[in-house]
Amino acid sequence: MPLVVAAVLGPVAVVAGLAAGAWAPMLLLAAATALAAWTLADARATFVVAVLLATFVDYTTGRLTMEMAVVCVWLTWTALVLFWRGAWNGAVLPRRAMTAGLAVWLGACMMGVVVGLLRGHDLRNLGIELAAALWPALGLGIIQVFDRRSLVYAGATLLGVGLIHTAFGLTMLQVHQRRLGGIYFTTVTGIAALLLWTAALLSPSRKVRAWCLVGMIPLLVHLLFSFTRGYWLGFIAGFAVATYLAWRSLSCFEPAERWRRLRVLPALAAVLAATLGFSMLFFGGGDLLDALGGRFSSSFSTEVSGATLSNLVRLDEYDRAIGAALESPVLGQGLGYSFITKDLLLGTVRDQWFVHNYYLLIWLKLGIVGLAAFAFLLGTSVRAAKRVCDEDPDWRARAWAIGAIAVTVQVLAILATNYSLADLTTAFVFAFVWGVFWSIRPESGSGEAATRVAAPEGV
Repeated sequence: MPLVVAAVLGPVAVVAGLAAGAWAPMLLLAAATALAAWTLADARATFVVAVLLATFVDYTTGRLTMEMAVVCVWLTWTALVLFWRGAWNGAVLPRRAMTAGLAVWLGACMMGVVVGLLRGHDLRNLGIELAAALWPALGLGIIQVFDRRSLVYAGATLLGVGLIHTAFGLTMLQVHQRRLGGIYFTTVTGIAALLLWTAALLSPSRKVRAWCLVGMIPLLVHLLFSFTRGYWLGFIAGFAVATYLAWRSLSCFEPAERWRRLRVLPALAAVLAATLGFSMLFFGGGDLLDALGGRFSSSFSTEVSGATLSNLVRLDEYDRAIGAALESPVLGQGLGYSFITKDLLLGTVRDQWFVHNYYLLIWLKLGIVGLAAFAFLLGTSVRAAKRVCDEDPDWRARAWAIGAIAVTVQVLAILATNYSLADLTTAFVFAFVWGVFWSIRPESGSGEAATRVAAPEGV
């Protein structure tokens, strides 16, 4: 019924807008109506839209407040949908390990809020940081609507978001003809590619393996054209972990298939060749190789040049951030804190709330307490995923658990040179991966993945 309503109201709104000469707002209203109806028909769609919206929040265009407001409005709608659904179906209780990690991390974040408020830090910066820091809480909503039957749906969601970003990023690269960052080249394609690779290794179906490998090609093209060394190194680290854990999983559950699955390696070589071939067609063979070589060769140089300027900027950032962190090493300076940086090219100064190293950023804002809380949060999650890898007979659950671990290693590597989990574009995708894992993980090695509290009588 909601889909029927959307199918009727959407075109009506568009026609009315065209007749009134106000097509832009009416088209937006029609799209919002269709999305709302879709989420009522399938509550999982609320998180699909939330992730998609979050990956397009741009921190550099000056419209951050408006874009954050759009995401918050959608999350409010998501909460309403979950409330209505829970009134009829009951609520799913979170896992003990999930609750422990979440409580410790959120407690550290609340400490950062209190310290930031007491020290009078900028409220806008505080709100921006808190919005991203609360990413693990998204999992509490995801476990209400996802289960093991939703794994294909979840994988298709990330693939779809990744393909949207591939088309968007490559189009804008073609338009601007220069290296682009931010929302044009985010981490979502690398994350989706890792999950596809894990599924390709563990799936017993040749057709599924083939589709997963083909799906990796556009994602890897986008990853390559990010020209971001941290993204490349993070994917390599996650790829190695996923391959190793999948090989162990096959040896435990399908030892006869383990050696046959080596046929995936020639297919992987074909995927990499296709990725490089498409990239050369798009960018030009010699130019692409020169650009890639230049990005790698400038990684550790401190010579004053355009290619190495980012290295000098980050060293200056680190020096200032470490000095500020040492002033309050245990509790940190609090969320919302910013420090003065100088543009080495223009000589201008500005307040900066971020640091291109997430671990240093946590230490600066939340102190040693925050670093310990972050380690505990990820440690409990990875241990739970490792148990699923070792015990669960369902290859799909094992593939997602291995993928979640590999994605975590990938993101941890990226965080050494960036602050990706301090912005929504990566934080919501990362939260989606782990939220889906918690929705399929049983409390012990067997049984149902979720414990549902019955709805009140008479509802």
